[in-house]
Amino acid sequence: MQSLRPARSVEAERLAEIGLLAWETAITSWGESADSLRENARLAYLDFCFNHWPDILVADWEGEPVGWGACEKADDLVTDLWVLPKFQGRGIGTELLGQIEKQIASRGYHHARLDTHARNHRAIKLYKELGYQVRAYAVAYSPPLDRDIDKVEMIKAFDTFDDLVRAIEDDDDGLYSSTGQ
Repeated sequence: MQSLRPARSVEAERLAEIGLLAWETAITSWGESADSLRENARLAYLDFCFNHWPDILVADWEGEPVGWGACEKADDLVTDLWVLPKFQGRGIGTELLGQIEKQIASRGYHHARLDTHARNHRAIKLYKELGYQVRAYAVAYSPPLDRDIDKVEMIKAFDTFDDLVRAIEDDDDGLYSSTGQ
C-alpha cells in the first residue's frame, strides 16, 4: 500500500540513497556510466536531502520510503522526482507528481515546470502522458556533477490562463513526441 507524507529530517540519508539509485538506473539505461559521476552525485543528493528535507514529499510503500519529489524553492519548478527502480511502474511517481502539482497550484501558479536529461526517454514519455509539453532543449552546467548536461525543459498548464503553455501546445514541432520515442 502506498501513501504520501512530508519528509522527516532523520531520513535524509535514506532519501539521498533513493535518489542516487534512481539516478544511476536512469543514466545507465541510456548507456552512460555512473562510475565517474557517482561520488559527486551522492554528495549532491546528501546535501539536498539534509538541507531541503522540509521541501520533500515522500512516497511510502508498506511504511517504507520508496520515492520522493520536491519543489526546492516553493515555486512552479519541480526539481526532483525519484522512485526506487524496483518500485517504478506502480504509479508512485505519478502520484507524487500529482500532489506536487496541487501544491504548485495552491501557491497561485497556472502551470508546473520541470526538466530532465534529454536522453531520459522513459521520463519524457511519462511526463508527456501526464500532460507536459516540451518547452526547450538546453545544455546547462551542473555544479554537483561538474559537467554540462543536456536537458529537456517541460511545462504543464493547469488551466487556460497560461498563454505561454498554449503557444507551446500550438507550436509542437514533434520534438520528443510520444509516438517518436
